[in-house]
Amino acid sequence: MGEQPLKLKFIGALIEQLGAQLYPSATATVAELISNAWDADAQNVWVRIPFGQSWSTGGTIEVLDDGHGMTREQAQSQYLIVGRKRRLQDEGKTQGGGRSVHGRKGIGKLAAFGTAEILDCYTVRQGQAVSFRLDYDEIRKADPGTDCEVKETTGQEPLYSADSSLLSNGTRIRLSRLRLKRAISEDQFMKSMSRRFAIDQTVMRVFINGKQLQRFDMDLEFRFPKDGQPAGYLGQVGVDGWGTEDLPSGKEVRWWIGFTPKPLEAEYLRGISILGRGKLLQRPFMFERTQGVRGQLGQEYVVGEVVADWLDTGTDVEDDLIQTNRDQLQLEDDRVQEVLRWGRRRLDWALSQRQDKRQEKAAKSIQTPDLTELIKDFTKTEQRHIGDIAIRVAKIGDSDPADVHDFMVEVVNGLNDKAVRELMERVRYEDEGFQSNFWGLVREFSLIDARKNYSIIQARLETIERLDAAIKAGATEVPEIHDTIKKFPWLLDPRWSLLGDEIDLDTLTERYEPTIDPVTSDRLDFLFILQPKHPAPLDELLIVETKRGYKRDGSVHHASDAEVNKFHAYVLAVEREYSSNNSTPPSVSGLMIANGYTQRANLIKESLQGVRVKLEFRTWGSVIENTKRLHTGWLEVTRSSGGPIVRREDETRT
Repeated sequence: MGEQPLKLKFIGALIEQLGAQLYPSATATVAELISNAWDADAQNVWVRIPFGQSWSTGGTIEVLDDGHGMTREQAQSQYLIVGRKRRLQDEGKTQGGGRSVHGRKGIGKLAAFGTAEILDCYTVRQGQAVSFRLDYDEIRKADPGTDCEVKETTGQEPLYSADSSLLSNGTRIRLSRLRLKRAISEDQFMKSMSRRFAIDQTVMRVFINGKQLQRFDMDLEFRFPKDGQPAGYLGQVGVDGWGTEDLPSGKEVRWWIGFTPKPLEAEYLRGISILGRGKLLQRPFMFERTQGVRGQLGQEYVVGEVVADWLDTGTDVEDDLIQTNRDQLQLEDDRVQEVLRWGRRRLDWALSQRQDKRQEKAAKSIQTPDLTELIKDFTKTEQRHIGDIAIRVAKIGDSDPADVHDFMVEVVNGLNDKAVRELMERVRYEDEGFQSNFWGLVREFSLIDARKNYSIIQARLETIERLDAAIKAGATEVPEIHDTIKKFPWLLDPRWSLLGDEIDLDTLTERYEPTIDPVTSDRLDFLFILQPKHPAPLDELLIVETKRGYKRDGSVHHASDAEVNKFHAYVLAVEREYSSNNSTPPSVSGLMIANGYTQRANLIKESLQGVRVKLEFRTWGSVIENTKRLHTGWLEVTRSSGGPIVRREDETRT
């Protein structure tokens, strides 16, 4: 008697990989359900979702559409088949409307389990209804090689549109036992969803809690190619501001790249998204480009879209250029490389163009008769450079036009000094954050006339060196690091001043529990709140948690995953407090400084990059290096200018 043949079997736990892990956000889940409505030829989709509150076990998300619905047989043979290749039918077109279908791999229905544990479907086609439930826990228990029985349900209320009209065709998906506990921001959800779709609203409209979802749009300072085209550009520019051009292979792309007036704090907005068939194919990114000198400037302001329908064609896996989660391209595929190379060129050009235009704009904004006379002998390039400095100074909170003008007169006069000119040229190609800090420091201490400020800079450098040495020697938080930061908050960033330390978070429903060394009982961390320097308005707060850099034996102290999670909770507590008690709350962000993180802590850090508050993680080395660079540069200028010529008591402060 021969042995039984080997068999490939599937178990119910596979749903974790195909659902819960591929679609870990409410945005991704709802986007897949909207795509299902598109494939059902719906004209309207109504979404109900709880915003602004932590989800409870009783909360629900509902997606209702007026599409063609399903009969019981269609539900069984189409919807309930995992992995069904939808595009093999009708040349990839929908049943009635002839739309290009969104669905491809047949697993989008499992997206619900990234957000909820229960999916209830009630669908009607030509007056005939079928209702059933998919239970995440029950499916996961399914034995290998067996079908998972779907429970049919009764007592479902009929389908009504937003105007209370009874629908004879349509589908309602209701998600319950919601898995995510964190409150969802309505603004973030709407913006993120608008980036995922480019659907013609005359064909299908989407309403979220009664608000119609609009095409992605933002206030922009510049938009290309509307505001300028690359040299030799052979494409078209439409009245809508979109460019259309052919790649060398003949494939067509439509595109625009824009720059916002202020940095984009939310990473889900920043970058260029790629769309096809009216749906997101690649979440916003920078075309996998390497950062050049000028190319680093402006990346926090970049938004844009590229439409390339040809990236989402074909029916088999060999044709598929999109990853399973359906919001990222297979970037390593040779067929995607052409659009990546094109995108890098366009983005590099746009970043450079933005820089030039902002410099020209700045030069015009400061063209008072006195200043025009001062800079008339400089080249156009130098004039643009001077204008760019004026923009950076104008962004400082307590600046007014008269202050900016006076400072720029000082800058122009300083250009007569060779050392000042050389330093300004070097600083010109630093990143925007460094330049803002640099010129803020220059203005604060009148460092153009740097010789008399030599003692100030020297004293600050000595403070920096002392802190660096203390950290490397294994200094604990209290009293060494804490007292130094409390006295000199400019060590973390010259733009900030101390609002408070030893913060009592008990009043914010979040207990602050500092980390204690289990061996020495030393305190290993401390929490600070920083605000912009007075008299700048309180429009931004920075929550800083400092961790010990090194242990006494010289090894790196690694922050744990629990410490990273606590830091996140502290920032959210402060953000909630100011949001609930202010009509125009300040922007709240967080900075954690630690020289190392455990492996689990690094994973947590990565998962927190897209949260609603901006979190940044730096090392003590990077903090000290950045602050030292700011001060060392102007120390060089003072030495080149002949060193200190005056030393007054009020100029030796640090």
